[in-house]
Amino acid sequence: MSAIPLATESADPHPHDLRAPVPDRLPGAVVRELSAIDPARALGAVAVEWAGIVAAILLAELARAYVPAAVWLYPLVVVWIGARQHALTVIGHDAVHHRFLPDRRWNDWVADLFVLWPVFVTVEGFRKFHGEHHQHLGVEGDGNRFLWRTHHPDGTLRPEWIYPKTPLGFAAKVLRRAAFFTGVFWMLRGVVGSLLFARSAAARLARLAWWGAVITTFTLTDTWGALLVYWIVPYCTWHLAIQYIRLACEHSAVPSAHPAYGQTRTTIPHVWERWLILPRNIGYHLEHHWYPAVPCYRLPDLHAALMAKPGFRDRAVVTHSVAASVAQMVGR
Repeated sequence: MSAIPLATESADPHPHDLRAPVPDRLPGAVVRELSAIDPARALGAVAVEWAGIVAAILLAELARAYVPAAVWLYPLVVVWIGARQHALTVIGHDAVHHRFLPDRRWNDWVADLFVLWPVFVTVEGFRKFHGEHHQHLGVEGDGNRFLWRTHHPDGTLRPEWIYPKTPLGFAAKVLRRAAFFTGVFWMLRGVVGSLLFARSAAARLARLAWWGAVITTFTLTDTWGALLVYWIVPYCTWHLAIQYIRLACEHSAVPSAHPAYGQTRTTIPHVWERWLILPRNIGYHLEHHWYPAVPCYRLPDLHAALMAKPGFRDRAVVTHSVAASVAQMVGR
């Protein structure tokens, strides 16, 4: 008998399956169907996010040239691009779980080049810690304890992750994340990590060549200022803020006495929240932890299948807005 209890009775195991019992098991055939990779949808999602980024930059540049008084537009562009950067990490998150492209080599290379390297992450580095987060959710060995520094070495939560907080305390943590310095640290950590955790010498050389091409391009085109304004500022502000909000919504102060349901909540966002805070179905988080083989575009279908099971329907912590999830985490 397998030492890792499977999330289904007959589905193929995934290397990131939770090493703890999953109470609401779906038939293996259902999970296999939901786990099917659709390359067109995956690549289309990447194209949509980059198109959104380019469109925002063009709009901002046109406004700067022809409507100088429209200074209010830039903060909106920062929010939009920061959210698109977050969406790219969600798509890259699928690649970390081998759910982006069917061929695993193409899965990693395409995700690195067009999705994760631009946001200072690598598939290999992300996978090293995120796989352990899935396998050891909430216990010793959870990769988030290193990646997000959620716990002290003795296993106790660090103050940043102790909930519930007061509304002011929560706002202070979000603002701290958005205060630029954390973003700079993430960028530096990402550059160093991309070399330390490279899956091969070829990947390390490719990463160095990629950075060389980036530096050369922005130097020859004299567009370092545009990189700062349209990429680094959104990354170090809104992107970092919503990353923290997302992770807190996923794992903090989940109001459930049942261990299998109390590790994470599902947040189904409003339409505007879906574009600006929780993109690409990342809010379906309990479902994702139980079935990491399901790609992000099929998570709503997985949620529907689980909601048909009385145990999940009665016990899962599901909110229908980011505000509702935050309300469970802050004192009144």
